[in-house]
Amino acid sequence: MRIAAGSQDLWQVRLADRAERALARTPARAESWPLWSQAAGLLLFEASEAGGPEVASDLWLLDPASGGEWPLTRTPARAERWAAWSPDGRRVAYAFWGGEPAAGIALADAAGGAVEILAAAGAGDSWLRPAFSPDGAQLVAQRRAKGARGDTDLWLLAAGAAPRPLLRDPAWFDWRAQFSRDGRRVFFSRRPVGGGPHQVASVAVDGGDLRRLAAFGDDHSVTPSPTRDEIAFVSESQGTSDVFLAGPGGEGARPLAPTPDWSELAPRWSPDGERIALIATPAAVGTPRLRKPESLRATRLRVLDRQGHLLLDTPGLMADWMPPWP
Repeated sequence: MRIAAGSQDLWQVRLADRAERALARTPARAESWPLWSQAAGLLLFEASEAGGPEVASDLWLLDPASGGEWPLTRTPARAERWAAWSPDGRRVAYAFWGGEPAAGIALADAAGGAVEILAAAGAGDSWLRPAFSPDGAQLVAQRRAKGARGDTDLWLLAAGAAPRPLLRDPAWFDWRAQFSRDGRRVFFSRRPVGGGPHQVASVAVDGGDLRRLAAFGDDHSVTPSPTRDEIAFVSESQGTSDVFLAGPGGEGARPLAPTPDWSELAPRWSPDGERIALIATPAAVGTPRLRKPESLRATRLRVLDRQGHLLLDTPGLMADWMPPWP
């Protein structure tokens, strides 16, 4: 996603020659969070009226081969966010707010648009960030209950089944959960509700064997490699945000590309596990925020290989991996 000339649009960049092309340039509509499915051959993204209310976002699908696009969801009084493709490309899971029920996690058929509510919540509650298991049989998601004192819990969801808790501890805010590549563990970030540094951790899918990983002092945004027993995570232990690589237990942690004048955020593995896309901002700017466009002016999208070599540096954020165009 890139903001230019007042328009928030989707662009594609080819690593081989740095060529660029617009996938969606619509000044009246703001696009964000592009997600590619190799199985479906489609790009999923979030769209809302430019300058409109945040509660009115919908999910759209785009065929990059033809340039055709169409809505997966059309819900004027509801916001759909934090979407995720199933591994087979047939379903899309997402969090929603607004309407009836007031909040929850839904599962939509990518071809026909039929929707199943996997988890529902009342006004003031929220569900966030669903992520599929490698076999597509279940999802992990965050849940925050109305009146919660700053904490969120991790839950497991599946079609046709009631949600079941994975990890519930009112002393912690647990977030950004993802399954390991074998589906046996869930990696996630956490921070104490009462204040204190972030941690990265993992837990077995039965809710046992909770482990803290890579204890540098202030770590978050952990994401497991799709091809190796390896994790990427962000550490703020040196004063700025840097991306580190480590074994699945945090062993052998090493900085990918330490840059004291820049903060690196949101590591995202390539499908082959050889490269990482990340967001970089000048350390003085802080974390970029969509609702604060001034924080995005200096935001860069960077791609590095596992040895830390810089392969791409271009304006943008919210990157996902997809095949290059001919």
